[in-house]
Amino acid sequence: MDSAHDAKTVNRFLCGSAVVALLLAFWLQMFFALPKLTATTDEVAHLPAGYTYWMTRDFRINPEHPPLAKLISALPLLVIRPNLDLNWPEWRDAKEYVLGYGFLYTNGPNADRLLFWGRIPLTILATLGGLVVFLWARDMFGLPSGFFALILFAFSPNLLAHAMLITTDVPVAVFMISALYLFWKHGQKRSLWMSIAYGLATGATMASKFSGVILPVVLIVFALYRVVIAEDRRQQFFQEAQSLVVAGVAALFVIEASYLFSEPPWTYFRNLALVNQNHNPNHNFYLFGRFNRGVWYYFPLAFAVKATIPLILTTALAVLHTCAKRFINASGEILLLMAIVSYSAALMFGADNLGVRYMLPVFLMLFIWGSRIATLLISKPAGVAMVVLLSAWQAQAALRAFPNYIPYFNEIAGGAQRGIYYLDDSNVDWGQGLKQVAEYIHTHQLQTVELLPLSPFDNPRYYGISRPKRDDLDTYRMLISGPPHPGTYIVSAHHMIRMMYIRPEWDPAHAIDRIGDSMWVFRF
Repeated sequence: MDSAHDAKTVNRFLCGSAVVALLLAFWLQMFFALPKLTATTDEVAHLPAGYTYWMTRDFRINPEHPPLAKLISALPLLVIRPNLDLNWPEWRDAKEYVLGYGFLYTNGPNADRLLFWGRIPLTILATLGGLVVFLWARDMFGLPSGFFALILFAFSPNLLAHAMLITTDVPVAVFMISALYLFWKHGQKRSLWMSIAYGLATGATMASKFSGVILPVVLIVFALYRVVIAEDRRQQFFQEAQSLVVAGVAALFVIEASYLFSEPPWTYFRNLALVNQNHNPNHNFYLFGRFNRGVWYYFPLAFAVKATIPLILTTALAVLHTCAKRFINASGEILLLMAIVSYSAALMFGADNLGVRYMLPVFLMLFIWGSRIATLLISKPAGVAMVVLLSAWQAQAALRAFPNYIPYFNEIAGGAQRGIYYLDDSNVDWGQGLKQVAEYIHTHQLQTVELLPLSPFDNPRYYGISRPKRDDLDTYRMLISGPPHPGTYIVSAHHMIRMMYIRPEWDPAHAIDRIGDSMWVFRF
């Protein structure tokens, strides 16, 4: 008995240590990448918005996104205490990007410090999401699947790209997967506290990103499914209804708390109508070499070239095995598949074609569901080899991309250098590379360059980049209006996608270098 007990204790310690090691590996990849990255476009608005919420209890800035993720990221700023000037007209007029730009870059030499500490809480939140992924996969399919799901999570370039940014995409994914997991566990062992728990997680999902409103619909539909398959449908109906009411109250509490109890309860639903209203209605989206006003099949194609090959293969094998052998854990898998299909459909028919980052909740669900193949494969030597190969392949994808996760594209697409032929926006450049540009200019001793960054809210001069004093739009017009004059040019991938179709000089084949896989270097 003692020896058996000791063996179990050792196994638990080893398993726990392995989980901690993988979670730490995930977090360290972000931690070491953070100092290398400048502010992305949305971060310019989100971090200052979160700080204004804490300091003023006023939610006029960035109302098109719920406040929770921004509040979490701004927590360290309550200790740093950067200057916030409420006399600026940008505050009065709620010009979020101009206010955010001024907040970041007029607080002395503190922009990098503010960004670093604002990103840290969200890296921790994302890491906790990895624990949920492990637990759910383990509970449904067994320990090998738990570890395989965690490896897919810990070395996902797309997840790493956005888990360390002050944005809403990863928080909504983490809270959504947590709510689904707790809801599934509640179905196995009902209790008042479990209803409250998944309700709180549901509220956090909704308070992180407005796409989280899909989650309550999924939970209600699945609760009705439980009623339909129950032997005593009447009793099951009352149990589900009671649980959903408790969870609903808990969710509404979190939503109201995310507004610091200073806004009326209907504020959340009023702001829901603002989603995408700050987007340019005339923006041309880009997909596989063509410009359009948005197409429903954008996200499936984006997934095909942005997801790692191991995730694609894992998902395909899981589909094939499910079709041949049916479910291993019916309730958990049906819940996951229902959530995957619902969220994907909502994106395909309701979201702007701006980036695969919108699909991150689906990525986490696929890590869990796809891991079902691991427990089955390890029963044979060839299966063990396949699991090891997929795990190693996933790990090398992330390690080779470091720290430039945003422009990652898989081998099907031809890697990051071919990304501009497929997708645009936050798939290729989001303003994160200016530090690397500054280092490149210094290393190559370039005196003056023609630089065309992603956005006017990038700040090259803050990082010591000398360039002609000219508006970015004027620079763009100059570059496409005629042959370039002699000199060195550094151009964002976002602009390259347009320029390469306008003038032959900007053919990517003519580039002499790439910086961070998001900035293209030319010399004429």
